[in-house]
Amino acid sequence: MRRAGVLAVLVLLLGIGGAGIAHADDSPTDTSSSTSASAASSTAESSQPSASAPTRAEDDEDDGAHGVRGLTARDRDEAPVERRVRPRTATRPDATALLERAAARAEIAAPEPQAAAEPVAPVPTDQVTTPYGEVGKWMLQWGNKIANWGGKKYQGRTLLEAVNVIIVDPNSTTRTQAGQRLNQAMFRSGFPARPLHSFGFRGRIDDVTYGQRPGPLLSYSDDFFLRQNDHGRIFGPDPVETDTGFVWSAAFSTEKVGFTGWLPGHVYVSSNRARDSLATALVNSGQATFGGLVPLENAYNTATTTTGDHDGFAVVLVLTGIGGPPRREMLVSTPDETTSGLMTSALSCSVVTAAGRAPTQCRADSLDTAIYARRG
Repeated sequence: MRRAGVLAVLVLLLGIGGAGIAHADDSPTDTSSSTSASAASSTAESSQPSASAPTRAEDDEDDGAHGVRGLTARDRDEAPVERRVRPRTATRPDATALLERAAARAEIAAPEPQAAAEPVAPVPTDQVTTPYGEVGKWMLQWGNKIANWGGKKYQGRTLLEAVNVIIVDPNSTTRTQAGQRLNQAMFRSGFPARPLHSFGFRGRIDDVTYGQRPGPLLSYSDDFFLRQNDHGRIFGPDPVETDTGFVWSAAFSTEKVGFTGWLPGHVYVSSNRARDSLATALVNSGQATFGGLVPLENAYNTATTTTGDHDGFAVVLVLTGIGGPPRREMLVSTPDETTSGLMTSALSCSVVTAAGRAPTQCRADSLDTAIYARRG
């Protein structure tokens, strides 16, 4: 009996195992099938395709039609995992944002904007410290006022006449001698005294007010008054800041005949042109050397007042004294000819050559002076 029972148990076990193996071989391959006998029915149900999902054979047919093989569960497991990367929000601000922040901080830190200061109004006593003394900024007219070109307007504004020339005479020892040397240099450079110009002007040097040269109705000019000309008045001489010599200041401008309203007369053209013309003439004629430019800070422009094209600088011209001072102030003269109104001083000069140099011996104001002349 015991043997019969053991045999029956073996037969039963072998029968169940074979049926399980046969069932496993008949079922489609699926990773979701269970090998457990107790889960055979549930495995069969889960292994059958659903109505909504295509079977693997259908997937293969579809993939064949489209040229791409469908992915199986195994393929999906072995394929690299594709992660969804959320785009990062930029943590560093761009250049525009940085500039905006900097501008905002600057606006906070910056002081309140101030209105542009009006230039200091000129006064007749204005002076500037130079190596040649305290030079006044302005040409003065009657009543100790700044000259305003006879009250004529320039571009609708009052025109002030600024000093723009400084002439240094390092050789003269007296005021009379300095005046003669000045006339000599102006005549020889093509700027003699010419008639029919306004007069009565003055200038300041070292707190002293000097009258104009040349005299009444005269002006140093390079042409006749009815043609466009560069003209001016010279003030001094003031003792220069050395043992010997004198300094002059001057105001030069270019004028031409024109109309002020319906009235004919002279009209203003330029200040810089006349200044540069005088400097060129004196240097080219050998009567002076160029001493540079001195800032007089007298360029002034507002809505109602102007100094024209004046740039605020005075040219410095150092007289050489070449040829001696034989000429006094003249009434009428031209650089190339002598007229009936010309007056000259009776001075005789002789050139003496010594040591390769040519000093000119001249008698002026009862003083013997030696001035080295340019040769050739």
